[in-house]
Amino acid sequence: MAIKLDVRGLSVHYGTLRALDHVNLTIPTGSATALIGPTGAGKSSLLRALCRMNELWEGVTTLGQVLLDDENIYSRHIDVSHIRRRVSLIPRRPVPFPLSVFDNIAYGPRIHGVKGRTELANIIKKSLEKVGLWKELKDRLEQRAIDLSPGQKQRLCVARALAVEPEALLIDDLASGLDSAATARMEDVLLNLKGDYTIVFATHTMQQAGRVSDHVAYLSEGALIEHGDTADVFSRPKDHRTEDYITGRFS
Repeated sequence: MAIKLDVRGLSVHYGTLRALDHVNLTIPTGSATALIGPTGAGKSSLLRALCRMNELWEGVTTLGQVLLDDENIYSRHIDVSHIRRRVSLIPRRPVPFPLSVFDNIAYGPRIHGVKGRTELANIIKKSLEKVGLWKELKDRLEQRAIDLSPGQKQRLCVARALAVEPEALLIDDLASGLDSAATARMEDVLLNLKGDYTIVFATHTMQQAGRVSDHVAYLSEGALIEHGDTADVFSRPKDHRTEDYITGRFS
């Protein structure tokens, strides 16, 4: 099994606050990995560490390695913008730019040198199709993206990320602020995308992790407690702390 992201001895501190403590985790290529655990477990910090977004915060110290296709993204010679293009983070409650639908998705390709209207239009159609928004928005491309529904906004932000052709998608809190119908559509998007992309998502819902993920990692207080195939971890957890969490005895 090919490994897309290999986390080795990763620790993250915000000043004196320890967010992650010596985490070791492998994320297979073309799979979906769910990060589960209580609030404050370190899920968001781990996602940001996988694309070097934590360093945008002041006072952050990151130790250890994250290998992307066997190359350490924390090496001094690495182009950070290139890493963030290859590994794209969709934050909790993603917010579209105050631009049209078209210009939201064209934003990244334009930064990377795509200027022609026809080429941009093709990228936008392809990206919207991947998230199930093309039929809904093909006649509304000049509409302000901030006027879309919450579910459409989240899928638009995923489409915006896909427009620059990343290899991995990181999604923080998959169902944040969404109703059940919008959540189901978002889950369908991820099910269709995995295989073509490596996906890592944080969720507080065990049912969602079970429906979407191939692998699951349980974190608590910054430590990785258990990681494995979703079916195995949910049916035969090796650590009593994992069992307590997934059965609701600890939340």
